[in-house]
Amino acid sequence: MAALASGTCGIAPVARFDTSGCHSHRAALIDGFDPAQFIAPLKLRRVDAVGRVALASMRLLFDDAGLTAGGNHDIGIALGTYTAGLDSLVEYLGGLTDHGPMGVPAILFSNTVSNAPASLCAIEHALHGPNVTFNQREASSLSALVFSVGAIRDGRTTAMVSGGADGIEETFFKVHDRFRSMSPMRRFDPMDEEARPFDRCRNGFTLGEGGFLVLLESASAAAARGARIYGEILGVGAAASRTSVNGWPLDSSGLIKAMRLALADGQLGPDDVAAVMATANGSPLLDLLEAEAISEVFGVRQPAVASVKGSVGESGAAGAASLVAGLLSMANGFVAPTAGWMEKDPACLVHVSSSVQLVSGETFLVNSVASGGTHYSLAVRAIRA
Repeated sequence: MAALASGTCGIAPVARFDTSGCHSHRAALIDGFDPAQFIAPLKLRRVDAVGRVALASMRLLFDDAGLTAGGNHDIGIALGTYTAGLDSLVEYLGGLTDHGPMGVPAILFSNTVSNAPASLCAIEHALHGPNVTFNQREASSLSALVFSVGAIRDGRTTAMVSGGADGIEETFFKVHDRFRSMSPMRRFDPMDEEARPFDRCRNGFTLGEGGFLVLLESASAAAARGARIYGEILGVGAAASRTSVNGWPLDSSGLIKAMRLALADGQLGPDDVAAVMATANGSPLLDLLEAEAISEVFGVRQPAVASVKGSVGESGAAGAASLVAGLLSMANGFVAPTAGWMEKDPACLVHVSSSVQLVSGETFLVNSVASGGTHYSLAVRAIRA
């Protein structure tokens, strides 16, 4: 909570692989993670990087929820990921190219598919409910959360583990660098490669990694087991927009629609919303489009706005990170600072700050937009601490 309130930034120089030939050199990498604390040694060697993050996150979630691993739970899992399988796939194809079929360890193959982490979590924790993985680029984890809400509402299950897990793989990083999508996309300062959501001098996003999971339950199921409740998802919205290839949406209409659908689904009006956990990541176009969407939806009464991507970077798991950050901060009466924001952009008329913004309400929106034109929005109510 202290790191959240202080706006601590996790972006640092990449030491995992050589970036000397790149235009960008920084990312939000997990620091001090020891998967052996969460996964038995004989299993550990059969799990790749994103699977390790997912399993560790799952263990922490079950501990917090008071659930026992292996308890034959009637719970499903919906995991959003942009990068699951990439580590193993790159290694597998490299071995196949260099040494032929006999030179590739068979143990790699099962991890080359993106649904491996969710399946490993289900096996490890004996989950018997729906099992699905979503690959919708930057919006992957919010896509998984929207699916999970629908599964519970439709009575297909009483509970879902949902959120996202991602890792930064060298080829993935360098492809983004090749297309100049990451900071510094334009070099205002060669030494400054931070993500700067909504900032006047923003010049591209910074990649991140991590695992962010929540347990979604029906109200009756949570009450029956005396669960600690962090909040309630009141409404969901989804839309799509035209884009250029691999580009951000061409206008703000899709995100406006998703936000309004989430409000309508939750039977809320704009005045009921105290804050927006934004999808802004420091990209010049995306941040401007979201600012326009927020201004259109809320009019003159603008809510507090924050983005976690200046702290944790951009990934398929970032939408779930926004949800978790919103639940924890709003429960304590504030919106977290936006790391990297320093100077107001006159074109982005939103209430964003590098300091804590105090709020009186508990209801907030979580936005997520994928390059390619997918939009999601959740309307959420935090439970006061």
